[in-house]
Amino acid sequence: MALPLAFLLALVVLSCKNTCSLGCDLPQIHNLGLEIPEKNEEGSLTLLEKMRRIRTFSCLNYRKDFAFPQKLLEGEQVQKAQAVAVLHEMTQQVFNLFSTQEAFAVWDKTFLDTFLTGLYEQLDCFKACVTQQDGEEKALLRAVRKYFHRITVYLKEKKYLSCAWEVVRAEIMKSFSSSVKLYGKLRSME
Repeated sequence: MALPLAFLLALVVLSCKNTCSLGCDLPQIHNLGLEIPEKNEEGSLTLLEKMRRIRTFSCLNYRKDFAFPQKLLEGEQVQKAQAVAVLHEMTQQVFNLFSTQEAFAVWDKTFLDTFLTGLYEQLDCFKACVTQQDGEEKALLRAVRKYFHRITVYLKEKKYLSCAWEVVRAEIMKSFSSSVKLYGKLRSME
């Protein structure tokens, strides 16, 4: 009886949508799930684009510069462990932001559920890659956390109105494109 149960368990583990190795295998992260053309699935970036409900230009008076820490992420000094930690933190923060009751009140629940499921799978894949943090990583992570804190404060100040969420959605899309660049740099380090 133990053999069939172990076999079934192995099949379940192997059938996961985004398979992750026991070690840190970055190609398995599937470009952070942002775009997944080879699997004919919608990545997080595509889903965020589809979530748009309001034309961005109708919310121009809501614009805000959240001061994304771009310069910290573009330097040649960013090491693999630092990049992995930053990508993990960004994914976690986006997941936290869009899994709130306020987000579910504004966004299409089907797209939001699919988006959050993809982010959760990415976080699961990152678990094998995240290591103990050194001082430089902690500074990068603090900058990312402050960035997302500014977004959260902005949403509260704007009382989670649709235009405020639209501005945040557009901002997250910009940060995701920075993530793609960082991911590319990370893959070239392998």
